[in-house]
Amino acid sequence: MDHIALNSGTTIPALGFGVYQTPPAITDRVVREAIEVGYRLIDTAQYYRNEAQVGQAVRAALSQGLAREDLFITTKIMTSGYEESRRAIMDSVAALDLGRIDLMLIHWPQEDGPGTWRALEEAVEAGRVRAIGLSNFYGQDLEEIIGGARILPAVNQVETSVVYQQRRLMPALERHGIRLEAWGPLGQGRRGILTDPVLAEVAQAHGATPAQVALAFQVRTGVITIPKTVNRDRMVENLAAADIELSAAELEHLAALDTGHCIGWPGFPEQDYDPADYPFTVPS
Repeated sequence: MDHIALNSGTTIPALGFGVYQTPPAITDRVVREAIEVGYRLIDTAQYYRNEAQVGQAVRAALSQGLAREDLFITTKIMTSGYEESRRAIMDSVAALDLGRIDLMLIHWPQEDGPGTWRALEEAVEAGRVRAIGLSNFYGQDLEEIIGGARILPAVNQVETSVVYQQRRLMPALERHGIRLEAWGPLGQGRRGILTDPVLAEVAQAHGATPAQVALAFQVRTGVITIPKTVNRDRMVENLAAADIELSAAELEHLAALDTGHCIGWPGFPEQDYDPADYPFTVPS
């Protein structure tokens, strides 16, 4: 598995495992299976309400001989302001119960982003968190955090896929050494991504599936990628995508699939716009 260097001095696996909309009742089992098949990056959030189950699964893996430094655990807080966020950080540390958290993100812009960021910076300085970052930040919200930061964000986790490659956002991140991290890397199966003829042609050349090629494109272009599934066979299939080598010509053909428009939140109506043009709105 390739690793990507972060500006925090840490490295993160290029492809990981997400647990959005994974019911708490099955999260322990699902994450244990993900670790068993080889995932080393696990991504959760307070909003998902399954941090405790993720922590339980990781502790089980550690009890069987896996080293803590071999796993990279991400979570996200959704609070506003310094004091509220200090409490939220401690809540996540307690829920996961893994000692230091590898990466903690602000899940989406809130009223007092700078106050929340200051709480995260202090968590790094106190040794509770190794790296900090953002999720779903664009435009003014992004610049506000960067402009006042003592510790720069390590990542910005946003919707990214082969049909929405975040070309407008990338320059703003690259200027500050912030890495792009993808949620929704398979486009939630919408817009015909998994039946696209270009993906199908490249997949056939590699004895792979279109989904694997879509994930491989992200990995090969330096995007940290976190697909989600609860099916063990699909876990194996997705993880194998990290080993697919794509030629320069194939990367060029796949890059041409970009539409510049997002698909939107999993489980919510499909959208057709670029979030960089609008204030971010979390689904109710």
